[in-house]
Amino acid sequence: MKALALAAAAALLITGCTTMNVTDSWKDPSFAGPPAQHVLVVGVARSTTTRHVFEDAFAAQLRAAGVDATSSYTKTGDDEKESAIKDLVARSGADALLVTRLQRVQQKVNVHSGAYYTGGFWGWYGGAYASAPTVTQYDEVTLETTVWSAKSEKMVWAVTTKNIGTSDIEGKSRSLAQELIPKLKADGIIR
Repeated sequence: MKALALAAAAALLITGCTTMNVTDSWKDPSFAGPPAQHVLVVGVARSTTTRHVFEDAFAAQLRAAGVDATSSYTKTGDDEKESAIKDLVARSGADALLVTRLQRVQQKVNVHSGAYYTGGFWGWYGGAYASAPTVTQYDEVTLETTVWSAKSEKMVWAVTTKNIGTSDIEGKSRSLAQELIPKLKADGIIR
């Protein structure tokens, strides 16, 4: 769990405000509801600050969408042990547990070829223009967000997202929440 937490913190630290790309999604076909009314938000991160910022931003977006949401750290402190989270779910009355973690970070390279133009005036004068290619490097961050039923303790929903990494944790957390909340509602996972 500690290694996973360290990796997740790195991912959350390098994620930014650009649009999320959902690459995979799944809903348990046997899940019949009811939609969760109270969600406990858990961000798996090595940094306490990163975890707090992520959980607060995501929980605020859930509340803005009409869902009661709690940042897990406000009830467990910095204890991320599975037993502490299970106890919290039982004590809090949460219907669901939403967990976001890092899957991977990949360095990507984009090469944009330069422009090249040749021409002239009716064959009398020749001309050419060329520009150098541009090279851009960036980190592509892949996150997995899962929702677990508090009653059955089973995963009922999962989604994988990809995005370009930056250091705006709060902005990235809001962006992720704004992308996922409509999907959670449409799938009947939250009210």
